[in-house]
Amino acid sequence: MKSAVSRVVVAVSVVAALGATAACGGSGDGGEKSAKPGAGSAKGGGGAATRLEKAALVAGDVKGYRVEKPEARDASSGSAGAEPSKAPKAPEAARKTDPAVCAPLAAFLGPDTGTGPGAGPGAANSPKAKAHVGRILTGADGKDLTTTDVRLAAYAEADAERVMAGLRAASKSKKCATFRVGGHRYFGVRPLSAPGKPQTPDKKGDEAVSYKLAHPKGEYVARQTVTVVRDGGTLAVFDASNLYDPAGVQEDKEAERNGMEGIGTPKADEDPKVAAAIVEAQLRKL
Repeated sequence: MKSAVSRVVVAVSVVAALGATAACGGSGDGGEKSAKPGAGSAKGGGGAATRLEKAALVAGDVKGYRVEKPEARDASSGSAGAEPSKAPKAPEAARKTDPAVCAPLAAFLGPDTGTGPGAGPGAANSPKAKAHVGRILTGADGKDLTTTDVRLAAYAEADAERVMAGLRAASKSKKCATFRVGGHRYFGVRPLSAPGKPQTPDKKGDEAVSYKLAHPKGEYVARQTVTVVRDGGTLAVFDASNLYDPAGVQEDKEAERNGMEGIGTPKADEDPKVAAAIVEAQLRKL
């Protein structure tokens, strides 16, 4: 079991690096650790930034989850609708999407590609967000190996509608079943069912798009399930990720054969799920 424990430590470390999920530590009881000045704060000026910061999830908003802010460098790495003029840019070749029609999907993949909602490579005419904010949610008990990156981005309402239309079309396009962003290869892109108007008892969203995809991450396969909800001019992005570690799965099976408890490595058919509780909690705060 020593090797199994070692693998899960590595796996959790890699999960933390997916998308914009390079998390800073928090208190063991689900408390939110104070970040470096500016880390995770809403980027952009005026009322939009203030509104998003107030709407962002905090400790205690979602029972059973830790809520943390991204590190400062991740908060400004292009995730959650960062304006390209204010976020560090990767070289153009490293940000190019192929096929170009898949750029709306690339725009939601976070700092690995130097992009953010509405700022995707190859999408020169795509609307840019006025402000953005991000949070990272993980299970407080440490047993759930799914990390959920929650991002809010503010647009003019017409621009938000354009972003959603582009994202919906790309997620359904057969050309985007596999695509590349620079040196990164994404595959297994599939649209998922999403309610036309996602809602909670006291809050409704105007529309939603959901899809899944995966990409190689060293010896693992990183898997993402993404749901984007539009509420007026605000986009709420819920990006759940986990790792498929074939060796870890085999070690779990070996442990079970020996009458021991495995570490619960996600299996090949266990895609990450965007928890309804997280979506509902965020929609209530918008």
